[in-house]
Amino acid sequence: MSSDNGHTSRPPSPAAVRVALVGSGSFAELHAQAFAENLDCEIVGIVSRSIGRAESLAERYSAHGAFHTTQELLASCEVDAVSVVTAGNFHLKPTLEALQAGASVLLEKPVVMNSAEGRTLRAAAAAAPGFVMPAHILRFAAPYQELRSRLKTGAVGTPRALSFRRHRTADHDIFFPDVHPVLMTMIHDIDLALWLTGSAPLRVTARQIDAPSRSQPLAVWAEVETTDGTMLSFQVSWSLAGGSLPDALEVIGNDGALSLALAPRVTDFSAGAILVDDCLTPEAGHGALREEIRTFVDAVRFNRPPTAVTLDEALEGIDLAEQIIAMADAHRIEVSA
Repeated sequence: MSSDNGHTSRPPSPAAVRVALVGSGSFAELHAQAFAENLDCEIVGIVSRSIGRAESLAERYSAHGAFHTTQELLASCEVDAVSVVTAGNFHLKPTLEALQAGASVLLEKPVVMNSAEGRTLRAAAAAAPGFVMPAHILRFAAPYQELRSRLKTGAVGTPRALSFRRHRTADHDIFFPDVHPVLMTMIHDIDLALWLTGSAPLRVTARQIDAPSRSQPLAVWAEVETTDGTMLSFQVSWSLAGGSLPDALEVIGNDGALSLALAPRVTDFSAGAILVDDCLTPEAGHGALREEIRTFVDAVRFNRPPTAVTLDEALEGIDLAEQIIAMADAHRIEVSA
């Protein structure tokens, strides 16, 4: 049986994982789509400061209701899991409320905005019956998993240097004026670096370029030496006037090198075409977001905190991001218009 909105209608299973979403933007909708594809999930509520968007999303996915706050949701619905898909400054409060209510949380990046918030979150998660799974989507992307597999099997010997590049459009400075590019964009590569190497940072150097009329740096370059002597290099900018550059990763090992460029494999030249993301959130097929959410649902259903990505790992990344931000802030390059 199908509903008018194109989604299959079905009575919820008595054992369905009851999921709520905090957030109603475009990425929250992708989360909702992914949860709805799992027959053992039931979306029970949508929380948003924009009640109209929350109501629209709730209607589309047959959720029980739309709510202004997480507290209202938790007072009205039985919830097993909460997906927090809001701006980073609004991550901590709903996550703490969900944990206190006994729910587990899928928490978008950056999981917190600083290490002080990280300590609060770690303590709350340790005391709660549920868990926090950081939504580090790239760990679930097939290209990065393939690269990691080759590293683990010794394809290039011992990795000695990893270089990351991730550039975004200049309008990110408008959309995210209160989030540093290191936390918003470089955090992906910081997590990948820690995941791929298993090494702890030892020394950090960084610089940033500031431009007039910008809330955040135009670009940040950072280098990190790890405890085992591996060198990590990160480049991030919010500089593109349009279009895109593939996100890139290069690994130099004793016995060779690996290179990865994450770019769409499908290019759409039709009228009004948008960039086709056929790796992370494809319209068809099983992308990284669907894999991430399936992992989260299984962890909730079987009461087994996930090991693919842990809160401690995410907070290690926040600590390193904080060091990079502080070092870059101390070594600014001011440019004129």
